[in-house]
Amino acid sequence: MTPETLHARLAALPEPELPPALWPRVQRARTRQRERRSRLAVGAVAVLALAALPLVYTHLLPPAAPVSERFTVVPRAPLHEEPLRAVDRELQQAYARGASEQELQWLWQRREALARSSAAPSLPQPVEI
Repeated sequence: MTPETLHARLAALPEPELPPALWPRVQRARTRQRERRSRLAVGAVAVLALAALPLVYTHLLPPAAPVSERFTVVPRAPLHEEPLRAVDRELQQAYARGASEQELQWLWQRREALARSSAAPSLPQPVEI
């Protein structure tokens, strides 16, 4: 038998009967395959987005300020100036609430006395042991 005759004989054979449950099974398998591929694609996109997030974050946002610039340190006044600052605050509050001329005069006198006494602060003197 030559290959041509064999081929002709096989082509002449009738198609076999397929079971009726075959096509729904094939269709379910094909649907599962599509779902699996779509889940894989969604997962790949999510992984790429997470991987690109730090790059986008570093290029789009301005750099953070150094710690020294974020927190400003306000120097405290020397201790000998604290009473003077307290009287200044009292004066501001008195003006804000519309205090009487007599009260303002008394506060100004008190401020001047404190300013004179703290103009030349006494430095601690060394102690001999």
